[in-house]
Amino acid sequence: MDITLKIEITEIRPKVLSTARKIFRASRLERDPEDVVQDVLLRLWVTRRDGVQIRNPEARAVYATKNGCISLWRKIGPARSGVCPEWLSDGRDASQLIKQSEAEKIADKALEQIVGQVFPENAASARVLEKNGFRLEKTKTGAVVKGGKAMDVRVYRLDF
Repeated sequence: MDITLKIEITEIRPKVLSTARKIFRASRLERDPEDVVQDVLLRLWVTRRDGVQIRNPEARAVYATKNGCISLWRKIGPARSGVCPEWLSDGRDASQLIKQSEAEKIADKALEQIVGQVFPENAASARVLEKNGFRLEKTKTGAVVKGGKAMDVRVYRLDF
């Protein structure tokens, strides 16, 4: 092994091992991070031995370590790795799950009540709401701007 490559890998190894340990701890993988680190460093060594120039070997090794940990996490699956976020196993990311959760909460809330809003001057619409079981909940002062003027809105609610 080239002496400069050996020194380089010796310097990179602690950083890569630290990264792998953090990921394993956070993901509750009950495996030795040393396997991932050895695999990454071996691939780095083979790449360099084949004459490929790497501008920042440390950054590449850390990146490859993160990918290696995630790959291992996916291989062993959520049942054997302890707690695995469902977004990792079914292809969705966390933001999609949050949006879906918020949409479900809004839909649940919408099923509990229906809200109607009318301007105080629109007595006919208010009367229609009241005849259909809506009750006046509150008046929002200056809630709507119409024609450059802030206007009040009456909020009616129908509960189920």
